[in-house]
Amino acid sequence: MSKVQLITNCEGPLALNDNAFELCRDFIKPQGDRFFRQVSRYDNYLAEVAKKPGYQSGNILKLILPFLKAHGLTNAQIGTYSRQTMMLMPGAEGAYQFLRGRNLPIFEISTSYRQFANAVGLKLGFKPQHVFCTELGLDRFELAAAETAELLGLQEEITGAPEIELHEAASITDLPGAVQEAAATLDRIFGELLPAMGIGALLKEVKPFGGPEKAKAVADILVKTGLKMSETIYIGDSTTDVQAFEAVRAGGGLAISFNGDSNAMNAAEVVLVSDSAWSIALLTAVFQSWGKEGVLEVAAPETRDKSRSLVLPEDTIDPIMTGLNGHMLNIYLSKGIDRAKIAKESLAMRAKLRSEAVAAEG
Repeated sequence: MSKVQLITNCEGPLALNDNAFELCRDFIKPQGDRFFRQVSRYDNYLAEVAKKPGYQSGNILKLILPFLKAHGLTNAQIGTYSRQTMMLMPGAEGAYQFLRGRNLPIFEISTSYRQFANAVGLKLGFKPQHVFCTELGLDRFELAAAETAELLGLQEEITGAPEIELHEAASITDLPGAVQEAAATLDRIFGELLPAMGIGALLKEVKPFGGPEKAKAVADILVKTGLKMSETIYIGDSTTDVQAFEAVRAGGGLAISFNGDSNAMNAAEVVLVSDSAWSIALLTAVFQSWGKEGVLEVAAPETRDKSRSLVLPEDTIDPIMTGLNGHMLNIYLSKGIDRAKIAKESLAMRAKLRSEAVAAEG
């Protein structure tokens, strides 16, 4: 068998949750869901429309923290809530038990808070030292009563601002006046007011595990395992996985978009649309038996002149086929596909599995 190490994002490939969205929805009152939606789109606005220098997508995980703190959330509460609300990808427990039995190192790389990432990793039997994610220690920060009141007022401003709808805007001038107004409101709150408050120290300390951190984690994993980039499978589904995808592909490894957004699909080599984690087990087993080229052969369109002839041992293929029974599995090579059509299919699967609200924001 070929050597291989499997590295996967958490939310999407492993779990159906958007933990940050759910924390806002359930702990920030009133309108916690709208609050998250506004701040999430503001995060996208800064990264993709305003193109703020040095800003990276995924910083929403720190932008929401002062407000969660204002509503009394603690480290222990986040941990308990994460364990109680965690929803795994269908088939994940069986698929990763199967993969652990094949003696390959498995790593979880996630933008999620440590409390949630650890909960998922523990449930799936991952080694704690194999989980890379956003470190969070809310309890170290004090919040005065006056600042709590100020934060609750700012929360009202955010939820009361016009809906931030970016659509396909390429620059600030492409946005309607009302959206520009809303963005200016959040610029003032997150760029001026919060940094001047005592709780602003929280924003400075927390470093979301975004694109650059994920790519560096992949390099660190190579040192830890002694394996090569060409022996790496990376599973991702969002913008924060793009840099890791690029690093893996540059080194000859395999980058797979799993029910990914358009950015993930564009950066991956293989696009996977499925409602079961057993699809990951299948491609990993193919990689072990036939190498990366075997996976690319499985993903390539079958024609009269080119039929697939890969064979897996019965003790490998039988549990995989049992796990996939009744589930959907579509595999595509990223190059040459109808991107608009497959993106629609991928988004529909995200919505089916993770709910419309989570799929749209996550």
